[in-house]
Amino acid sequence: MEWRSPPHKVSSRHPRRSTSVVRWLLYLLVLSCISSFSLLLVWSNDSLSPGLRFTNDPDDLTSNQQARVKVLPLGDMRQRTFRCISWRATSNCTPSGPRIPAQDQPCSRTLYNANAGYCELEDTQSGERFQVMRRHCTSLFKAAHFRCQDALAFVEFRVKALKAVEKALVPGFALPNVVRGSLDPSKDEIIIVVYPKLVASAYALVRTLREVLHCHLPIELWYCPQELYSFPGPLTPLKHLVNSDPTITFHKIDDTRAMGFGAKVFSIYNSLLDRVLFLDADNFPVRDPSSLFQASKFVTTGALFWPDFWHPKRTIFNIHEKSMLWELLDVSFTDMFEQESGQILVDRRRHAAPLKLAFFYMFHQPNYFTKLKVAHGDKDLFRFAWLKLNASFHMVQSPPAVARKLINDTFCGMTMVQFDLEDNVLFLHRNQFKLTGKLAGLKKREAPEADGLPDPVIWTHLLSFNNTYDTEHYIIDTYRADPVFPKSQSCFGKRKLDKNPHFTSQNFSTFNFAGLENKVRQFALDAVNLLPARHNVDTLRQRLAG
Repeated sequence: MEWRSPPHKVSSRHPRRSTSVVRWLLYLLVLSCISSFSLLLVWSNDSLSPGLRFTNDPDDLTSNQQARVKVLPLGDMRQRTFRCISWRATSNCTPSGPRIPAQDQPCSRTLYNANAGYCELEDTQSGERFQVMRRHCTSLFKAAHFRCQDALAFVEFRVKALKAVEKALVPGFALPNVVRGSLDPSKDEIIIVVYPKLVASAYALVRTLREVLHCHLPIELWYCPQELYSFPGPLTPLKHLVNSDPTITFHKIDDTRAMGFGAKVFSIYNSLLDRVLFLDADNFPVRDPSSLFQASKFVTTGALFWPDFWHPKRTIFNIHEKSMLWELLDVSFTDMFEQESGQILVDRRRHAAPLKLAFFYMFHQPNYFTKLKVAHGDKDLFRFAWLKLNASFHMVQSPPAVARKLINDTFCGMTMVQFDLEDNVLFLHRNQFKLTGKLAGLKKREAPEADGLPDPVIWTHLLSFNNTYDTEHYIIDTYRADPVFPKSQSCFGKRKLDKNPHFTSQNFSTFNFAGLENKVRQFALDAVNLLPARHNVDTLRQRLAG
């Protein structure tokens, strides 16, 4: 029997029953809508591209945020106004790795460790966000540190560099002492910077050029007065040379910023002549270097550079593909040998713009090359400037050799040997054992030489790379060779000459310049004998105390 309620009007005396029914109907309607929306959401999430899906996963949200923060493109020279957002930590030793939000740091926090990540900056006008100062685990030395607040000026560095170069690209611009548009033949010369501790070496170098190699190029001797105040009469030996030869001239460095490494860049930039061969005061040619000015590679490019011991696969200066250096320079990584600036040949008429940029790199403050430890001194700044502007230069292809004395089958390289364009020895750079004309300090003193000259003989053997091998096998070791050599002496090369097939050794006696070292040692002693007596007494006391 089916029971039906008879039709009737809802009585006002039973309001709860009708309200309850309506409420249940509303609940059913809401549940139905929620179910439908959930089904639609699931379908949408599966059908949309991964970048557009809805998610509650914090890692996915962080990845999406990271994807929206772009890498600041190479060559982006727009004048932007940035604000710093944060240091963003990443994993896998790459700034492109998965994010680690828990290790993010505020912009004011100094970052000491070598963890990967990047500084996130926002363009205040466009709202775009960029990754700047991108750090791999190996991008910087562990001793280097920075704050993301520094990233604002780090980005501006590239813009300032461009503005500095633009001045040099204006028609009619010329470096100091260069006559723009002159039809006169270029004037060639040698530049040497004189430091107090290298006066004897500079004196020996000038006499070697004139008396041994018969080189008649003009020689400019640049010096910084501020570095000489504590040394009584330090230039006296060189004054003897200047007074007797009008083609040898003194030039004062009047910019206090140019002390130390800056002197090289300053002197080349301000030289009085057009085409210059810069030589470190302890860098001795083995024959007249005048022929370099006629070398086809130099005539074609206007700049000749020489390689250092180091390259991306083996570098003590951390210059490799993942270095932060390349972002600072705003150039792509270049796989080549580092530059050794003990000798530089450049045509100042042709290369005003890269020299202007090298000048900017050296003297801009803050000096990011030093602050971030991405380069050392002046040694690579010329190469960086030429690479940045895509200016023409030629890097000598023969890797440097090493010269030193061999004692009891133990080799300790202290002189970098550079080659000419025909793979012949040209320069002997005593960069690890300076020529002084005096006995070395007690810590570095060796057995006295039979000829009585105070500087020890260090050119007895030459260690050269075997060019039948690929340059990836060119690996120069750094080591100590005590007790055979003084413990404080740094050595370069290979400790045992016969243990590595990638290198060959040769006795100096087989070269036609075998007697050069004894001559430069005598010249250095002559320089010391020309110094004021007080200078020699003070120096002797310092040596005995050391």
